[in-house]
Amino acid sequence: MGGVTLPLALAELGLIDEYEFVVHPRLAGHGPTLFAGLSKPLDLRLVSRLEFGSGAVAMRYEPRR
Repeated sequence: MGGVTLPLALAELGLIDEYEFVVHPRLAGHGPTLFAGLSKPLDLRLVSRLEFGSGAVAMRYEPRR
């Protein structure tokens, strides 16, 4: 299990309480888009943000309900 199918299904059902994204300062240029195919946009609120010395940034979001 895994990949992009499981998080997409959970997001559609409103079962995710928190999202954490870690963005690295590199471009891959290919690969699946995490939430492509959602029936409606997610409205998220930024809860915290942490920058690392490498340039990566971790951002934690909660859905607005």
